Amino acid sequence: MAQRRYEYAPAGTLPGLLQRGRGLGAQMAAEDPAAAADLVYGCIRWDWRWDRQADDRHLYLARLVRDLELPVGPIVDLLTGDEDTCLRATGVLELLALADSAEAREALRTHVREGEHRVAGQDVRKRSGPRGSMDPVPEQDSASPRALLPEHGGASDLHIASDLPTATAELERQWAAQEWCGPMHTARGLARFGPEAAGAASLLRRFWLWTPHSSERPAYLEALAAVAPVGLAEVYTECLWDCEAGARLPAVAHAPDRPHVRERLAHLRDDPMEEAEVREAAGARLAGLSSGGSEPEGAGSEGELE
Repeated sequence: MAQRRYEYAPAGTLPGLLQRGRGLGAQMAAEDPAAAADLVYGCIRWDWRWDRQADDRHLYLARLVRDLELPVGPIVDLLTGDEDTCLRATGVLELLALADSAEAREALRTHVREGEHRVAGQDVRKRSGPRGSMDPVPEQDSASPRALLPEHGGASDLHIASDLPTATAELERQWAAQEWCGPMHTARGLARFGPEAAGAASLLRRFWLWTPHSSERPAYLEALAAVAPVGLAEVYTECLWDCEAGARLPAVAHAPDRPHVRERLAHLRDDPMEEAEVREAAGARLAGLSSGGSEPEGAGSEGELE
């Protein structure tokens, strides 16, 4: 059974940001790699995700290890842990090997030959999802927050709500109840109303900042762009470092044209660990900027969610 810790640190702290896979966490960690090292290793050692099938982390963590120039040894040591821990370590090491880490490559070769969980490691690609998602498909975990959702009511019934007050009230209820599983459906419902739903922007921002479900974060970003697009420049910029490809893609398209944004776009375009769709989008955006393409609408507007 995976070791899971559902009590996330506050979203404004480095531990909380890294646990959530937020781009700001990666940026802050780069300021003091030595101080962030134990936190990064801890995010590999313990499974902080609430939904192992949906919340991405391996690419985010592998990039942190590589970009912060952290030793690979502590990750290799995790190969001797339980099977779930071993699989998380294997996922990170495979990405590092893809990025030309000789140490990661040799550790994987040794693990395949001699490791206690070598069969699971060899078979992981048959059961894995997107690149960097190396976890086996688990059985329904009765302890997971998603399993605790009521069968009726809540976000699942929002699809029949056709008016803005009902949708807004539902999101307010979910925030008050700290209901983390499913508000993305409410957010998408609100996005249909466009600027008419601008009054819900503060709630959407809160969910974007605090949700422990990284897979739901792109939906809040999409909804914010629909209902209150002004002031998202810094959000898009941060999302260039986000753990979710669904957040990186709109960030690639809409982050403001600045030197460090172009540098990050080039990094995404050339990173062998990155998803193909993101690499292609980053290359296209850079080509457009180099040819004098127009600035994406709203991208130049300053503002932050913090």
